[in-house]
Amino acid sequence: MFFDNEERNLAQRELFQVVSQELLALSSNFDASFGVRNIPTHTEDGIPIRKLYVSNLPPKTTRAELFGVFAQYGFIKSCWLRMGDKGPNRTPKPTYAFVTFINPADAHKALQAPYHEKQLRGRHLRISPADSWHQPAEDADGRVCWKPNSQRQEENIASLSGNDDEQHNDVPKPDPPSNTEKDRDDSNALAECGVSQDEQQQGSSETDSDFNILDVLNRDCLNHVLSYVPIRDLIRSERVSKRWQQLIQEFLLGVRIFKTSWWQHVPVILTTAVLRRVLQKVGGSITRLHIDHNWTALNDRTAHTVGKFCPNLEELKVVGMHTKNWNPLIYGCKQLKHLSFISCNKLKDSSLVQIVKSDSSIESLTVANNTHVTGLFLTGSNPRKLSYLAFYNCYSLQGAVLTAAIDLIPCLTVLKLDACPVTMWKIIPLILKKVPKLQELSLSEYNSLDIGPKLYDSEMFCESLSKLTELRALNLSKNIYVTNAVLKQVARSCPKLTALNISSCNSRRSYSHAGVGDEGLSAICRSCLDLSRLDVSYLAALSDNGLAAAARLTSLTSLTARGNAALSAQPFALCLASCHYLKEIDACGCDSVSEEVVTAAVEELGAHPRPLVLSIAATAAANVKELPAHKLLTVNTNEDRSNPHLRPDFVDHIFEDISDDSFEDLYDADDFDDFLGGDEDDFFDDDDDFEDYEGMYRMGLHAPDILLL
Repeated sequence: MFFDNEERNLAQRELFQVVSQELLALSSNFDASFGVRNIPTHTEDGIPIRKLYVSNLPPKTTRAELFGVFAQYGFIKSCWLRMGDKGPNRTPKPTYAFVTFINPADAHKALQAPYHEKQLRGRHLRISPADSWHQPAEDADGRVCWKPNSQRQEENIASLSGNDDEQHNDVPKPDPPSNTEKDRDDSNALAECGVSQDEQQQGSSETDSDFNILDVLNRDCLNHVLSYVPIRDLIRSERVSKRWQQLIQEFLLGVRIFKTSWWQHVPVILTTAVLRRVLQKVGGSITRLHIDHNWTALNDRTAHTVGKFCPNLEELKVVGMHTKNWNPLIYGCKQLKHLSFISCNKLKDSSLVQIVKSDSSIESLTVANNTHVTGLFLTGSNPRKLSYLAFYNCYSLQGAVLTAAIDLIPCLTVLKLDACPVTMWKIIPLILKKVPKLQELSLSEYNSLDIGPKLYDSEMFCESLSKLTELRALNLSKNIYVTNAVLKQVARSCPKLTALNISSCNSRRSYSHAGVGDEGLSAICRSCLDLSRLDVSYLAALSDNGLAAAARLTSLTSLTARGNAALSAQPFALCLASCHYLKEIDACGCDSVSEEVVTAAVEELGAHPRPLVLSIAATAAANVKELPAHKLLTVNTNEDRSNPHLRPDFVDHIFEDISDDSFEDLYDADDFDDFLGGDEDDFFDDDDDFEDYEGMYRMGLHAPDILLL
């Protein structure tokens, strides 16, 4: 079947509902043309079909012409015509129409009529039943409610109003006059077809009101649906109608969190101008803003934009931006409490001076993956509300500067100095002595011995820990400076400890000093009885006797012990039998853990029911085909969460001893001299300074470069 250009453009503008009606109309006309009579008399919801959907209308179609086409099948209740877009240079064209019959049998006749009878100006009309929502509904007594559901709801609401409205019900209301000659011509034509003036007005009042999905869904459903639509698309769709614009504006006023990473799937470059337009719509209501989109498109005016349009902002997270100055935030965001800068390479101390001044409301500050921040911005201010300070992988952070700045932060309760320069470890005891109210401490990823200071006596660090009596959470993971002596001091000084992470503390057996073992863990379990979360993964000196001490922790809820080949199922079973609040056990990578831990878990859940997650991937229990089961027990045998490179028994096969002779064949090759440039330009001359490493460094050549050669 072929269509002209006007019909094709029209079909592109129709909604999915209209397209479905078109397909149904084509199928019904096809059946009628070939004598097939399978057209239903009722909708899927059991409502009699009285209203028909009509499309493929010719230009300049009037309601009188539609009455003339369908009046031959029965008495028509109303006829409504949908006109297209209007404008100064546009002629409105009809898109579709609804024809409502008094009797459902007459509507069925119109559907079954031959295809050639339903023509208008040489164009075949497409006829199909309207949706159930548009069909007039019948009461239990057989009375027909001709008005759409939206108008019926409005009448019900109006009937519940005061008595003042009832007093005016008897006053007759004048009929709305016709405004154009076209309406008068249509009325005259309808009168010639046998339709009275009152019936014309009833049909017009029934169908002239637009009905859409906004009348079906309540506000909560609409907000839930709109939450899945990108804010950029919602802003661009405001021009649809005034009602839709009002709905979008009310929804945007309720937005509290906005992340620019939600646009990653959209092929649009986020610029400061685009961000400004978005924040003009949602900036007044959002409290959390994450700028984690492509940083190359945003300029230095981003801070001014955020400060101007987000007066109620409480949390700001910036990821991967090269913007230097963020001081303008303090002038607009008076309620900003949480601030994070992740991988912002151009961020310097001068960028944060005004943000942390004495009258600011900043409570937490995080700087990660930075090479310029030294901590000097904290010395020139007195942030009275700052209680959370975190630095991660900040190479230029200076311990002496940070020690002086700590004196100006009286309310500090959380301090995180992770993956900082190794020289910082000597200054940490001085810092900890100045923060006796500290409740959370993180000193992780200090695992370098080559470029940092040599290991020294830990008495100074233990002495600083003795003053942290209010400590609740401690993270010492991947820290080779932590020993059993440190844990004994923590056990004596921190009785309120609830979370401890000592994973991978000197996990290599090849290190010259001993790390954390059974002695230190036993001391912790004897004193810190309020521990609820414990992580003892990748410890070379940990055995079953040390982990069995965790059975004393009656408040334990999470136990993690990954990658410990020396552990068996016995200590985990003891913890399950004694710790009745335990909800999670992670023993991934513990090769000797058998199915006994699952059996112990089933027995414990029978006595003390609770949800329990047991992760035993890469263990001996994971190879058992049928494990004991319980409805509250979740056993994970597929997802191996352990890291093989952190295991105490890990061996790097790339740099084994046997690989030292791997270059012998290369030296014996005939073309190796040609590769180095010949004998006359011998690179490794005996008389050169390359015989020792000092000569190599003087010539600007390093050992990795020689290995590559």
